[in-house]
Amino acid sequence: MTYRLVPAPETFLGIPTATQASAGSVAIFGAVHGTRYPGATIEATELAAPDAVRQAITAASVHINHWDFDFDGPLLNDGALAVVDLGDVATRPDDNAGNRAAIEAVTRDIRAGGAIPILIGGDDSAAIPFMRGLGDVDALHILQIDAHIDWRDQIGDEPLGYSSTMRRASELPFVRSMTQVGIRAVGSARREEVEAAKAWGSRLVTMRQVRANGAAAIADAIPRDGALLIHIDVDALDPSICPGINALSPGGLWLEEVTDLIASALAGRTLAGFSIVEFQPRSDINGMTATVVGRLICHVLGNLARK
Repeated sequence: MTYRLVPAPETFLGIPTATQASAGSVAIFGAVHGTRYPGATIEATELAAPDAVRQAITAASVHINHWDFDFDGPLLNDGALAVVDLGDVATRPDDNAGNRAAIEAVTRDIRAGGAIPILIGGDDSAAIPFMRGLGDVDALHILQIDAHIDWRDQIGDEPLGYSSTMRRASELPFVRSMTQVGIRAVGSARREEVEAAKAWGSRLVTMRQVRANGAAAIADAIPRDGALLIHIDVDALDPSICPGINALSPGGLWLEEVTDLIASALAGRTLAGFSIVEFQPRSDINGMTATVVGRLICHVLGNLARK
């Protein structure tokens, strides 16, 4: 084992804690650090993102066995889905290589045990080793929900930072398609990144196209062979409901649009993994973003419990 798991002070929705997941279950884990860009400041927060999400959604949900009106029954469908919280994989802000190795290893171990990994980040760079950890899948189709396309080859001398996530994903031999939804405004992409994404075959779906076509039509075009990765950068959602982010970009997705997209994408497909990143507790207001992140994870669980 090339990583260490740190138990969470409070688990997600009060689910059981564990050190490994059993076949057929879902395993939630956090990763606070990924790959930091050279010269980036290390900002301390009172509460790391994964724990902020755990605490906020547990407080908001009252009890996991209570009726969930989004699913017309208890969230986990009276025990139809087993879920455990592994806590956080130990990471350090000054250990890029070690962080990547740990995130990839824990993801691989969860998959090897026959379970589905759910990652709570951490910045978007944590998703690069998470995706690498899904290498047992013969054909992986990625649904990225994000305001930005993240196709920079590198920034400075760093090719594994948060602006390069989807560029690195495109290089994985088992990734067969990429659907990038919620793209809007200005980010790190230049003409060359947009052209590279399109040349690879990535399907870029802007916010205008989301509103024009709807979630079901967007999800229906995702191939159904192989398995699906859903990857969410929280800045995909409108900052009026998710203020705890790095890059404020008005005009984003509403919660119901994202949950509809999750449900439509999961229908008739096998989920290889789910990751949600870029939540910044220091910028949150009244736990709003933390609760939304937690609720999006709940929607993944609720849909899986009814498959």
